[in-house]
Amino acid sequence: MTEPKPLLPGWEDLEISTQIIIRDAISRGIEVQVIDRKENFLRLKQGSHTEFVKEASKTRLDSLMTYLVMENKIASKLVLAEDGVRVPIGKHYSRLEDALNDYTIFQNKKKVVKPVTTNFGIGIGISEPNDSLEKFTYFVKQSFSFSSSIIIEEFIEGPEYRFLVLGDEVVAVCNRVPANVVGDGIKTISELIEEKNRDPRRGEGHITALEKIQMSDVERLVLLDQGFEFLSIPKKGEQVFLRKNSNISTGGDSVDVTDLVHPEFKTIALKAARAAGAVICGIDIISSAITETPNPETYAILEINFNPVLYIHEFPYSGTPRAVGDTILNLLGFH
Repeated sequence: MTEPKPLLPGWEDLEISTQIIIRDAISRGIEVQVIDRKENFLRLKQGSHTEFVKEASKTRLDSLMTYLVMENKIASKLVLAEDGVRVPIGKHYSRLEDALNDYTIFQNKKKVVKPVTTNFGIGIGISEPNDSLEKFTYFVKQSFSFSSSIIIEEFIEGPEYRFLVLGDEVVAVCNRVPANVVGDGIKTISELIEEKNRDPRRGEGHITALEKIQMSDVERLVLLDQGFEFLSIPKKGEQVFLRKNSNISTGGDSVDVTDLVHPEFKTIALKAARAAGAVICGIDIISSAITETPNPETYAILEINFNPVLYIHEFPYSGTPRAVGDTILNLLGFH
């Protein structure tokens, strides 16, 4: 099993994306000061040149309003749609009653229910066609518990891809696969999870390249929807998903596909970043045909991420590692 590049000792408590910036800065002779460890807040100094960097990708290059537009899914969908970028069709709600009253509008469709402001996939639910009002209500209430406004929109089928935009370039693309195990016909799902979690790249708290797969009620319910439980034994070669969201932070796998995606998708990602006025961002695109010419029927932009993590590209679960920290230092004007 290939382990991630060793990072500098003494920084292990920091988020791994921040460790990447520190490592690349030190290799250039840039002085690194940790301003606030818990916030992953750094100051970088090279001669008279000083830059503040928070959580590896928050810098002076993006304005506060750009962050707010990217963070707010209503605002980001608005600027994307107005710029002619394909986004999922849906509605937003600030009142629980209004969302529940529209149950029949979405009843026979597969839909995503998500908070207007969220990160790491928190509070997002996927409701199947003809879900009961009770189940629909659960997803709506869950999303409202994380935000004062929510969005209900069409579910676009296909894998999800993170396009990392740094300046005028898409420097990396990875397929984010939801937390999963593959059966061998012998082990239970819980045993397969424990086996996969023994990978030295998996840890907890965003300080390792991958996160451990959890065995909470969330995973149990996702298994139940597929007719499994933790003690079930999947067939040999059968892939079983533990999460519906594809976030690496909930145990997903990052697969580098930078060289496989159709070039026009990179153009679309850059257009989306410009629509929000973003210099550093992650564009999440869902598509069932990522290697083919983009077709509005087979893709949509899910969101613009205002704080894209670097480690999923630097230390992918599989595929070519992409060095991305140096590009951020270049954008900040360091030598």
